[in-house]
Amino acid sequence: MRGLLTFASVLPLSLAAAVLRDVSDDARLQNPRADALLERAAIHTGAARGIAPFTDNSDQYPVFRNVLDFKVANDGTGDQSGNLQDAINSDGNGGSRYKNGLTTKPAEIYIPGGTYQISKVWDLRVGTIIVGDPNDPPVIKASADFDGDAVVNGFDFGVGAPETSFMTLIKNIVIDTTAIDKDKAVMALNWGVAQGAGMSNIKIVMPEDSKGHTGVVLKGGSTIAVTDVNIHGGAVGIQNSNQQVNFKNIYFNRSSTAYAATGGWTSLLQGVTFDTCGRGVDLTKEGNAGSLVLLDSKSINSGPVIKFADSSNTNGDRNNQIVIKNLEHDTTNPIAVKADDTVALDAADTIDTWVWGNADPGNYVAGTQYKTVRPDALLKDGKYFTKEAPTYGEFASDQIVNVKSVANHSVKGDGKTDDAASLNAILLDNAANCKITYFPYGVYIVKDTLYIPPGSRIIGVAWAVVSGAGDKFKDDSKPTPVIKVGNDGEIGVAEIQDMRFTVSEVLPGAIILEVNMAGTSPGDVGFWNTIVTIGGTADTAIHESCTDQDTHSCKDAFLAVYLTKNSSSYFQNLWAWTADHNVDGGPNQIIATGRGVLVEATKGTWLVGSGSEHHWLYNYNFGQAENVFAGLLQTETPYNQGYEATLTLPDPWAAEAAYHDPDYTWCAADDQKCRTALAINVDGGKDIFLYNSASWAFFHGPWDGSYSKTACDGTCQTNMNRVANDPDNLAWYAINIKSADTLVLGGKGNPSKDNNPGSWGGNLVAYRVFTNEDLHASPEVINARQAGIRNLFEIPLFRARDTSLRSLYRLYDDLCADRRTLMTYECEYFVRRGSERWSLSRIKDPCDEDPVRYALLASLVEALVDAFNWKLELGIRRGGRPCDQSENRATNFVREAAPEWTGKVGAVD
Repeated sequence: MRGLLTFASVLPLSLAAAVLRDVSDDARLQNPRADALLERAAIHTGAARGIAPFTDNSDQYPVFRNVLDFKVANDGTGDQSGNLQDAINSDGNGGSRYKNGLTTKPAEIYIPGGTYQISKVWDLRVGTIIVGDPNDPPVIKASADFDGDAVVNGFDFGVGAPETSFMTLIKNIVIDTTAIDKDKAVMALNWGVAQGAGMSNIKIVMPEDSKGHTGVVLKGGSTIAVTDVNIHGGAVGIQNSNQQVNFKNIYFNRSSTAYAATGGWTSLLQGVTFDTCGRGVDLTKEGNAGSLVLLDSKSINSGPVIKFADSSNTNGDRNNQIVIKNLEHDTTNPIAVKADDTVALDAADTIDTWVWGNADPGNYVAGTQYKTVRPDALLKDGKYFTKEAPTYGEFASDQIVNVKSVANHSVKGDGKTDDAASLNAILLDNAANCKITYFPYGVYIVKDTLYIPPGSRIIGVAWAVVSGAGDKFKDDSKPTPVIKVGNDGEIGVAEIQDMRFTVSEVLPGAIILEVNMAGTSPGDVGFWNTIVTIGGTADTAIHESCTDQDTHSCKDAFLAVYLTKNSSSYFQNLWAWTADHNVDGGPNQIIATGRGVLVEATKGTWLVGSGSEHHWLYNYNFGQAENVFAGLLQTETPYNQGYEATLTLPDPWAAEAAYHDPDYTWCAADDQKCRTALAINVDGGKDIFLYNSASWAFFHGPWDGSYSKTACDGTCQTNMNRVANDPDNLAWYAINIKSADTLVLGGKGNPSKDNNPGSWGGNLVAYRVFTNEDLHASPEVINARQAGIRNLFEIPLFRARDTSLRSLYRLYDDLCADRRTLMTYECEYFVRRGSERWSLSRIKDPCDEDPVRYALLASLVEALVDAFNWKLELGIRRGGRPCDQSENRATNFVREAAPEWTGKVGAVD
């Protein structure tokens, strides 16, 4: 038994659980598979174990821990609180990890199956992965005399605030509160955490008909993804006031209220099931929740799906804005009701897209339904494709390869030695022979590109680190990937989880993670709980060399994540972070990473809960991308940009057209407020679906590490997001901004925070770029887009600011939606504009990049020429002048003519 546990303590956690999944306590030593593991145990000890090279006692420090090695009993008896806490806190040298480092002392805690009874709060730590056996998930059970407000506390009090409680991950755990009085106030899991944290395959069991138990409380913090959680019973399943979250695959069963929003600027509930719940979503707390999207979800035998405070008539912020997309519903109970129980959306079997809130184009819409046409490439069973992290339980022990124990290939992971050649050889061999590659914790330096070939399956311990170094990555005129997943055109499987990728020094030519390959099926190329960092950690020298406000010498990486044109990949809980501070103390670093996440991929991309922060030119850029789903995009503008900054964008970088870089030429050269990094840039493309963008600007000017000195009092950024080059079928729901004037710079409306109040400064629940097919299928869109247009026609200021090109685009919308009455009103309005600037020949060339729309616009102008000249021949004069009743009225006028550009527009097949 002890020999087997020793072996388990040096395997990656989920792999150890997977290979032991069929072995009972009494039969393990007789199991042939277990015997094979015992025979191999010796090569997984000593030099092959994981080390933390940047801690003081790396020789003694245990990265991997098995709780049974800390005298913890798993038979449901006694009080295991103290010993479980020791398993997390121990530094291997008589001290504690509490307040003692995130990347200096990482840990992975394995919990075998069984029941662990506790009477006190179990406090987790930053830089820690907790993982149970996925085939026999351990139960953390609160005793009847439990003393505390939470059974498990995910927030590490040692870091000071939830917003800096980074990198805590729990997987395959059951939390049971049924022994506690059902009406006592208690949380199963307090999850006030930040980026890099996550949960997966968690089950929470609470008493039914409870008035006091809450499953998960996200009290503050700034996390990204909560995935694959099953919640039974309780007064409230999840209570959320975190800044932004992508909840994916959450199953609520017999909770009085499944989800209660007590705050939180934006939340995405994706693939959620409400099963026999009194209420699905409670949004009745007025003024605290910005926007919520309920996506690909189901309500079974439950009460109203959403109850909300209606903000449509409020004078200030408009919060509690809602999008429901693809809902299945099986009762006669209403789907959406207001706080006073007025029905906003009655019962229906299915809902395509229902919107309540600020919309663009248009105004505030109170219950408008749209059709959102989604391509098959992104879907499985009519929903956006999702995938849980694989456990590899089907793989035999000899198919699991520790990179530090391969004959003839020396791998150190010591933060100094170049491991690139050995790792490349190991990865090629493992892929060719269908083996799993696992990385015990370490810092693996690579001075050449690490190529991950098709057939790869990789898992790390405690976010094992691969770090680029050396001259190969220093030339920003020749960007080179540090990690390259497949070559262009390659097809196959590549699965990566619980790894961190970074650079150990200033490398202006480094593309840290580049994905080129695709699979034969969605999700064949997948990443789970993957972190990309630039600076800020113990394993890099950047914090020592980058302390100057002038960042010309601190262009630390060219690009964080690059998804190339022919790639297809699935990401869940991705965090790409350029450091604004050092998580383990030390001098403040001032860094200019060129770019954040660049997506050019066309074959299918899924971003389920991701964050990209503090990158110089942009945080996300969709450059002619196609077939993209993004659920939650969290960003922060670099703290050292904006007015009074030392450098003005794009300096110290140059905009590279080959990488779809925005060049900021729409800004004046010295306009620092305008020249700040775009959170999200959509540059053309097709079939792009973005949900719940959370884009925050906090600071401006020189950055000295003070979190109050240069804070934005009002706005410190002109444009937060941008849409260019007319993407085809862009649907963007729940756009949330802080401290910026314009939510989306697009040239056709540019919705501002003043017209779209709510959330943390601006709240736009629906931004749609419709194709002609969309408008034809959903003509009600035009009613929302042109609400009150006839009244606007009578307002002098509107007429003074209106243009002939805007009127032409309105006519195009009416044509596509077959709104003939609106077309009549628009034509009459156009005729009545008699000034020279409204002459048909002076309509500006729209240079529309959609060939069908361009052709229709040109055809409309030509039709207007014929119609206007016919009216003129009848004696009807433009501008509301009296009719000409003379004998020569048919010739007594200047004929209208089409502008020159219409003759250059090509025909459409």
